[in-house]
Amino acid sequence: MSRVKNYAKKTLLATLDPGHSIDHLFMNALDSIEEDNDIQYMGVKNVRQIPTSFIQTLIDNGFALHTYDGHSHNGRAIDYARINPITGKWMTGSSSGSAINVFYGINDLGIGTDGGGSVLAPALAVNCFGFISPLLAEEKMKRFTKKSTDGIEFYPSLGFISNSWKTMVKAIEATLPLPKAQKPILVHAPEGLIDSLPKESKNVLQKSGLKFETVKIPCFEDERQPMIEFLSKELQECDVFLNFENKVDFYGLGDSVLGHFDQETKAFQNKSGKTLIRVANMVKATALCVPAFELSSGFTLYCSSSLEKIADLLKIANTLRVKEDELIQRYFRDTAPYFEQGLIWNH
Repeated sequence: MSRVKNYAKKTLLATLDPGHSIDHLFMNALDSIEEDNDIQYMGVKNVRQIPTSFIQTLIDNGFALHTYDGHSHNGRAIDYARINPITGKWMTGSSSGSAINVFYGINDLGIGTDGGGSVLAPALAVNCFGFISPLLAEEKMKRFTKKSTDGIEFYPSLGFISNSWKTMVKAIEATLPLPKAQKPILVHAPEGLIDSLPKESKNVLQKSGLKFETVKIPCFEDERQPMIEFLSKELQECDVFLNFENKVDFYGLGDSVLGHFDQETKAFQNKSGKTLIRVANMVKATALCVPAFELSSGFTLYCSSSLEKIADLLKIANTLRVKEDELIQRYFRDTAPYFEQGLIWNH
């Protein structure tokens, strides 16, 4: 299929808005697409924190603004207005619309904001790549300092969501002047990580040949403060910290508004599968999640926010990639079924 026709179908699908995730569609984005260029569609979370200068940088480096994306109310970790298209459960927030639009193939890249997991978690919930860094438009983002529901002060980081590793790297390199990764890279990981992994991800890690030192993880009791203390310490002692998030918002809902009521709602919140992704931004780490074969799961990598260590982070992440799920591609991103004419099709 030609590039122009492919992108025209992305825009047509956006007019249907199958995920109820689009606040505004820029139809003229299609004018940027030509057969002999590599411009791709991007969506932007419809919040005031994202600087227009940052969007322009991406436009200048091969992306066309296609949508303003919906998001959860007031930054909530669960979006009760939108559904995860795979699980049928409430969608993970708060950059929920950006993740959904990337998942459906409407956009190649989503730009979101992350305070306590609001880019990384929705990316993982629909098996996409996610990336955040406080170095992205850092001075402008500092203006938006706020407190989390559990009283921790922070300002958000900008981040990217994509279902393509190539597109993710393109966006990162367009906005951060990264050097080449240096050897050796010191990687830390939790004790027992390999044994705790589901089967397919265990195979991926073993086949990657990645060497790492293990460290003991304390009992966090699902509280942010001990996670913050642990990850802050690790970022000083290694180049990259490797972890795995399993079944994000599948068995529970990681929403502190829901969880604050009583012991039962707290227990339900604690089943969300979210751990260190909740505090990556709060320790001003750069973080990246790599989707696994398994649903709503993936490897997560963290480093201190220097350009040299971010380059190391990308190099490690590249070894953990898996082939994209063909059923998801066929079932959700083939636009033809969205436009079938129903009963009159064969009459």
